Amino acid sequence: MSEQPGQGDGGSVLRQDTGRTPGDDTAHGGPAGPPPAGRPPANAPEERTGWRALWLGVGALVLAWPMFPVGLVLGVASLVVGVKAQRRARRRNVLAPGATPGMVLGAVGLAMAAAAAAMAVVIGPETSGYNECMLTANTRIDEEACRDRYFPKIEEKLNLPEGSLSGAVLS
Repeated sequence: MSEQPGQGDGGSVLRQDTGRTPGDDTAHGGPAGPPPAGRPPANAPEERTGWRALWLGVGALVLAWPMFPVGLVLGVASLVVGVKAQRRARRRNVLAPGATPGMVLGAVGLAMAAAAAAMAVVIGPETSGYNECMLTANTRIDEEACRDRYFPKIEEKLNLPEGSLSGAVLS
């Protein structure tokens, strides 16, 4: 009976030198530390927070022009919630889906709401006077008189060419 290497009663064990130290499994695709965390559970706070930032950003974008104060608040909230979600996700080494798009939409909505607010400040007195004038107008001639009175003032403040608002209806 021939003895195989590594068998027998105390025979020497022949090992091939692989150039690595015991416990070093990375050279052959083995684990290199703790396994990755993987996807977090569906009810993890960082996931919901990222989606919350996205919905706040969509709200900021949609409401930026018609209701600019709400658009301003939602835009800021989207940025704050998105940044917190990304920081929390980075700290826990998980994903925060919706956080980055929410921050982008929130920033765009915030910019649009700020532009709407600036427009309201710049031409607020003229649009308010125009609306009051239109409420008291009983005929088409009265409505044209309101337009003739307020549209040139608005065009002047916005540096628009004369007559550019002639077909517009301000409400």
